[in-house]
Formats: sequence, C-alpha cells, structure tokens
Amino acid sequence: MKEMKYEDALKRLNEIMEKLESGQVPLDKTFEMYEEGMKLIVFCRKLLTDAEGKIMKITKNGPEEIK
Repeated sequence: MKEMKYEDALKRLNEIMEKLESGQVPLDKTFEMYEEGMKLIVFCRKLLTDAEGKIMKITKNGPEEIK
C-alpha cells in the first residue's frame, strides 16, 4: 500500500463499501474486505495527517522550511 496514491486508496475503499453494503458478499469474503478497508482507512488518515503537517509547517515557517 506504500506505493498507492490517496485517490486510488479512496477509490478502492469506496468499491469495498459498495460491495459490502450490497449484501451480496459471502461471509468469509466480507471479513477479508472489511480488513482491507480498515487498512485503507489507516493509510488514508496517515497521508492526510502528513499533508496537514506539511501545510501547517509551510504556513508557519514559509516554503523554505520544506525540503
């Protein structure tokens, strides 16, 4: 997942949610998809937190602080 872009992770998460909400997924596959979805949520949150930190740093110190 490290090489995945935020947009791709969010798209996959939406796909998982749609399939799970349809009720057409077998129980064993449901658990697998739920686990994948939770990992994607953690991944997306980390990317957003990192981006927020960079924005705050730029706002506070100016763009010369970002390397």
